[in-house]
Amino acid sequence: MSWLRVGVPALGQWEWGCRYQGWGNRTDWIDPMAHEMSARDAAGPTPAGAAWHRAIRLPSERGASRLVTEDLLEQLGAHGWDPSDIFSIHLAAEEAIVNAIVHGNKLDPHKQVLVECLVSREIVRVEITDEGAGFDPALLPDCTAEERLEVPNGRGVMLMRTFMTRIEFNDKGNRVVMEKRKV
Repeated sequence: MSWLRVGVPALGQWEWGCRYQGWGNRTDWIDPMAHEMSARDAAGPTPAGAAWHRAIRLPSERGASRLVTEDLLEQLGAHGWDPSDIFSIHLAAEEAIVNAIVHGNKLDPHKQVLVECLVSREIVRVEITDEGAGFDPALLPDCTAEERLEVPNGRGVMLMRTFMTRIEFNDKGNRVVMEKRKV
């Protein structure tokens, strides 16, 4: 993936666009208006000790999570998180983003998923919001029940709850906030 800054510098009109290698080795151009990039992201690496923040709108297509997870993984390492915590955070974030794209937005190309990340040395916070109708997490079947053990899906929310310190859904069920604190 590579970020491109395009525009007319004399007029101060700049936009960020992204080119990444998609499925089947095709190269896709992502609509620059579909993404947000903070001034800190544009400036490059985060200074030592400072928290990193990123907000990005992802298209509702498989593989789009890479547009944020690669940077998230890099920042987790830069902020001194242990490899086991990095694995846990990556798995939870990936599950939540895929759920938002596939189950929330139902792969609708007209809908987007907003992902907001904050990484510091003490806490990681990932908030994911889709444009779908939402769901009631209390109604999810128990994936550890005998009759569900062979079912190939339905474990994402359980994994998110297991690997993160805190997970909270909004009332509508289309936004999840996950936090991991260092112990």
